[in-house]
Parts: sequence; structure tokens; C-alpha cells
Amino acid sequence: MDRKMIAEIVNASGISAGEMILIHFWGEDADREIANSFLVAVAEAGATPVLLQQSRTVNRDIFLAAKDSCYSGRYFDLLSQFDAVFDVFAYQPVILGYKIDDEKFELYRKYMAQLFSALMKCKRFLQIRIPTAANAEGSGLEPQDYIRRMERAYDVDYAAIDKACRQAIGRFEGVNEVRLRTGKDCELSLDLTGRRWHIDAGDGDLPCGEVYIAPLESKTQGTVYFEEFYLDGVKYEHVLLCVKDGRVSGSSQPAVMAFFEKQPRENSVVCELGFGMNPGVTELCGYTTLDEKMCGTFHIAVGANDMFGGTNAASDHIDFVGCGTIDW
Repeated sequence: MDRKMIAEIVNASGISAGEMILIHFWGEDADREIANSFLVAVAEAGATPVLLQQSRTVNRDIFLAAKDSCYSGRYFDLLSQFDAVFDVFAYQPVILGYKIDDEKFELYRKYMAQLFSALMKCKRFLQIRIPTAANAEGSGLEPQDYIRRMERAYDVDYAAIDKACRQAIGRFEGVNEVRLRTGKDCELSLDLTGRRWHIDAGDGDLPCGEVYIAPLESKTQGTVYFEEFYLDGVKYEHVLLCVKDGRVSGSSQPAVMAFFEKQPRENSVVCELGFGMNPGVTELCGYTTLDEKMCGTFHIAVGANDMFGGTNAASDHIDFVGCGTIDW
């Protein structure tokens, strides 16, 4: 990821001159040039860049030495005052990666909980995954394949994506119910009454490119078909899901149904309908972060949606991506 691409990401975030921007960087000094490029891009946009680096090696040493008095409420109050947080990670966030004794680890865990509580009070919070071999570990893809796909998803015209997203949700203005048609005879009805569409065109979860909404949790009814279906790291083919009163009630694939039968009730609620809008994602690969952004696809999700206008609080949020048509 070069400086030009990083500058485009920063500009697409909605940054304004005079804002205070926190670059919250998860990585070692070997990857520090990435953080530096974000600092430069923020300054070029006329905003004030501030860096907070979360290095696993440094955090290990800090929390081996830290006392209860090290991080007071004043520290977290300061961090809650930024206009935007760019949560940039060169490797998986939060994980310390080192064994320390239970008392010190509890101090680290408490610090992280208070840290994110503070950062989520900022006006905007962006999550930016850097295309690195370390980040590929959780994707199910080979490192070079992951990096190639991610860079293509980032190397897009953000203004064009924003325009396309706004046009897409404009089609649904005033629409209270939609029908998703998939496969041969499958139809899924979703009630959108009173719910609001959201746009992710560079100011949320990156790579970006989707529109999405939280349908009424108890109203989704029907069946939906997926040619490829990824669940819990396993790929299934030609999967049918049955939905009754908003919950997954059956599947053509026994292993898929067995998974849902083990879940708490709230984790099987259909909680999201979305459509991919990123032209840089051209094929499904099983990595949901990319798949759900692919142009020409829909995704439905089960689980939590209380963070984007729904009422279902759950311990998980799982997206399923497919192709179909929509009408109302």
C-alpha cells in the first residue's frame, strides 16, 4: 500500500481541515512507514494528525512494568475527544502475542476495554486493514492472494463508489418491504419499515463499498439460495436456508443446520440485508470482508444489528454472500 493509495483512503474518509485525527496503529516499528504515511496524508488534508502505536513488543514490556495507577480516567478522556479515529492494523488488533502473568494480563485487558470505550465516543471510527501477510492469517487465503485482492479492493474510485451507493439507496426510498429472489424458486421477504439504509463508501470499514439495512427482526420469511456458502471456515455448495419469523429454521445442508441448532436464539436472527458496491472485488473467495463488497452480490447476516439501527443484541454477526434479484 503506497502513499498515493493511503492519501485516497484518507480523503474518502470525510476528513475536514482543522479536525483532530488519531492514527491508532497496530504494528511494530518495522511497519511504521504505514503509520507515517497516514500522518502525512492527514496533514495534507489540513487536519491535525496524532499517533498512538500499539506494538505487541512494547505493550508486553509496558504491562510487565505497569501499575494500577498508570492509566487514569484523564488518559481515556483525552482519547475520547478526537474528531475521527483511523484504526489501522498491520496485524490482528488487541492480541498481545506474549505470555505474561495473570495479574499483568488483567491490567492489559482492562486497559484495552477502557481504550475502545473511549475511542468509540469519538465522532467517527474507521477500521483499516493493511494488506500484509500477518493479516492474511485470519482470512483463509494465501498471503500473496490476500494482498493482491485487498490492494485491488483499495485501488478504486471512492467518489464513484459513494455516488453509486447513494443511487442504490435512492431506489429504495419509501419502500417498506422487499423480496429477494435467488436460485430457481426461492424468495425471501424482508420488512424494512422504519429502518434506515447505511452507506459504507470509505468512512467506516475498509476496504469499503456496500449499502446495508437492518430489517425488522421478526418479519423475514421465506427461502434463500447460495451457490457458494461459507460458514465457520468451511465452504458448502448449493445451500438453501429457510427463514421463519425472522430466524433461520432449516437448511438443505445438514451441517449448516446443525451449526444453527447449537446457537443461542439471537444468533440465528436475520439481522441485515446488504448489497456490494466495490468494483475492485470481482470474485468470491470466502473472506467475508471482501466478498460482501463485491459488485452484483447481496448479503444477509444473522446475529447482532443493534450497532446500525436494529434491536437484536447478539454475541456474533455472520454474513452470507450470494447473487440474486430484488424487487418490492
